[in-house]
Amino acid sequence: MSGRASKIKGSAFERELAGELGGKRTPLSGGTGGGDVTLPTESVWRAWSWEAKRRARLPVLITDALEQAASDIAVGDPRRPAVALREDRGRTIVVFYLDDLRPWVEALLEVGHRQRVRRLADQIEGAVRELRRVVP
Repeated sequence: MSGRASKIKGSAFERELAGELGGKRTPLSGGTGGGDVTLPTESVWRAWSWEAKRRARLPVLITDALEQAASDIAVGDPRRPAVALREDRGRTIVVFYLDDLRPWVEALLEVGHRQRVRRLADQIEGAVRELRRVVP
């Protein structure tokens, strides 16, 4: 693949990833050394700096390990495949499918919103108790 075609393919994947995460592709991110995706401040995905790499083929170590993890999951089992990798004396890297992560993150957000709503309800109840004490 020519350099231009490769650049076009990479930019398309950056836009695809940005769309999946609810953000925008960062223009000229390679030249500036920044992440490939710009996300809104309120986005849960903003906890990471996203770098998009698209290749004709991924390393067999990763794809085979994901297939091995998937083969352990019975039909109807809600678990999803994930792979943990680490170089000697290095940090652990976790690989999984983005479309498997999304529902899990969304469920965590729902729980977070419920907690926030409950906290607001508690504050309102406290304010009502205070008003009843002050205003007979």
